[in-house]
Amino acid sequence: MSIFGAIQKGSNALQVAELGLHVVGNNIANAGTPGYIRQELIQTSGPATRIGGTILGSGVKAVGVQQKIDEFLADRMRQVKAELESSSRQGDLFGKLESILGEMNNNDLSSKMNDFSASIQDLLNQPGNEALRRLVIERGSTLSGNIRSVAEQLNGFGTELNAETDQTVNEINRLTERIAQLNTRIVELEGGKDSKTSDAVGLRDERLQVLDELSSYVGIRAVEQESGSVSVFVGGEYLVADGIQRELKVALRVQEDGTNYPEVRLADTDFPLEVSAGRLHGIYLAREQGINGTISRLDQFARDLISQFNLIHSQGQGTKGFSQVTSQNTTDDPTGALDLAGYWGEVKNGEFQVQVYDLETGATKTSTIRVALSGGSDDSSLEDIRQQLDDISGLSATISNDGRLQISADSHKLQFSFQNDSSQFLSAAGINTFFVGDSASTIKVNSVVANDPRMLAASSTGIGNGTDNALQLAQAFETPLASLNGRSLKESYEDMIVRITQEVSLQSGKTDGLTNFYQTLESQHLATTGVNMDEEAVKMLFYQKVFQANGKLIQTANEMLDVLVQL
Repeated sequence: MSIFGAIQKGSNALQVAELGLHVVGNNIANAGTPGYIRQELIQTSGPATRIGGTILGSGVKAVGVQQKIDEFLADRMRQVKAELESSSRQGDLFGKLESILGEMNNNDLSSKMNDFSASIQDLLNQPGNEALRRLVIERGSTLSGNIRSVAEQLNGFGTELNAETDQTVNEINRLTERIAQLNTRIVELEGGKDSKTSDAVGLRDERLQVLDELSSYVGIRAVEQESGSVSVFVGGEYLVADGIQRELKVALRVQEDGTNYPEVRLADTDFPLEVSAGRLHGIYLAREQGINGTISRLDQFARDLISQFNLIHSQGQGTKGFSQVTSQNTTDDPTGALDLAGYWGEVKNGEFQVQVYDLETGATKTSTIRVALSGGSDDSSLEDIRQQLDDISGLSATISNDGRLQISADSHKLQFSFQNDSSQFLSAAGINTFFVGDSASTIKVNSVVANDPRMLAASSTGIGNGTDNALQLAQAFETPLASLNGRSLKESYEDMIVRITQEVSLQSGKTDGLTNFYQTLESQHLATTGVNMDEEAVKMLFYQKVFQANGKLIQTANEMLDVLVQL
């Protein structure tokens, strides 16, 4: 071992110490940089040399710079972040649903139902008071208008979610494209070297940040290959492999009920993306279970409301009878059985009565219309009903081209009314009804009643000032219904509100739990990857001492060399 060897060892050590100071300086400079991964200089001893019977080391050499990161922990953080984003988005969206229904203010549907019912109660005391009749119609219009408004807001909310789906897909495509680009550059720089001592640590930092951002949109699994590139999987499909990116697109998925909603698919195969976490997952669940589910339940509530009120109202009479009436609902087969006619309301085997009232004599003639629905070949059709009505003296009945039943009195001296409908035909066809429509978006007060308060069917004992039917209408919200499993209309609506409130509470609790868990993982992650200024200061002093010691070594070796030369 020569003196020159000692000088060389000292020189190598000086260079390594200088590199170590560079790494320490870089860590300190980036202590506050988001996403920065702490770096460490990897050193190893040089190859040993045998001199006689002695083995001497050749000093130190720098292998490379290594990122201090726990890959398993980073992957777990991405998984939890995806679950957190999904839960958080669901909570936000369910909270907005709760706000749309507005059950915490005086303008909610529950209040409007109470106002409507109260107005009918007021009418019981003065059934002939036209102002009170108008108030009932106004309150009914307000209730139906609020239901339509809620349905419109829910549909608008669904449209917003569809637009957010498009934006999310654009972001996912942008991020996967960036990962593919970083993969290519990292592989080029590292040239197949050990990724633990990469020459592309800066690019790896950026890729980790992009992966973290991507996990907030969709649940991913990132697998690093031997080449240094990262493959990104969602479910069983890859989005990034080496420098190749697979784009996503949004297409419409048609449901069994005819509705459709945006679905994220792989652009090259048109195959639906398997989404299990992330913001996109939250949008999916909020739309399908929240928006669509709430719209479906609100539609069902509106149909139940329409059906229950119309069943009662269609069998009553106002202070004035009909001179002419046209069914609100249509059928495309006037000669087919009524239970298959296409009415959304049920028609049963039974009958209803028609009263013809002579305005001059005061005489009333009652006729019974039979509705036979026993499943046989002689089941009643709309044409059969028309024929029976047309056979009543003083009445004429026709069927319009669009399948509506039209009934009219033959003289201006005659009026007619309906009662005792056990077949439910009148409400199903839309004759003498209070509400029209078949969903939350279409419910409104029948124009026949809205334009003439005298047609409000408060009586059940004939045209006049009776109140028996109004009493049933006032109790309609509280009456248990077999079709609702013994619940009332009000209880059915409250159940819908409770479900949404419970979902908001559930998501809030789940989000809080995931937030705490993520913060715990983040603390562990920062303990490994974050820059500790005290630790870096110790390293800085260490490299300084190494630099000084090796400088002294070189100086000593140089002095020895001078002595040797002078001999």
